[in-house]
Amino acid sequence: MSKKILIVDDDAGVHLIATPILTQKGYEVVSGKSGEQGLQLALSQRPNLIILDVIMPGIKGRDLCTKIKSYEVLRKIPVVFLTAKSSPDDLQAEMMAGGVAHLTKPIDPQQLLKTVQLLLG
Repeated sequence: MSKKILIVDDDAGVHLIATPILTQKGYEVVSGKSGEQGLQLALSQRPNLIILDVIMPGIKGRDLCTKIKSYEVLRKIPVVFLTAKSSPDDLQAEMMAGGVAHLTKPIDPQQLLKTVQLLLG
């Protein structure tokens, strides 16, 4: 059974780049464009991993991560933040919100796969 990855980002380019990289490696990819849609997809699809943008319209990435972690059924899903912001304060805030890893935009395909494989085995 293939592992399912939910990508939540309002930037269509992120989906266009990340989806083929992940599907070529056998992962199933589900895409959300907003925090609200991301939460609905997390609840309905129960992904094995969530990749989350920080700056989005509506629910921001860190708030969404906190919200995801408040659901018993979603709590154990690892969340990776994907963002252009990478200051120590940003990283700390992401980890405090429940994130387990950080990827910087633009997407580095090797780093993306390395992180996903590390978390999903």
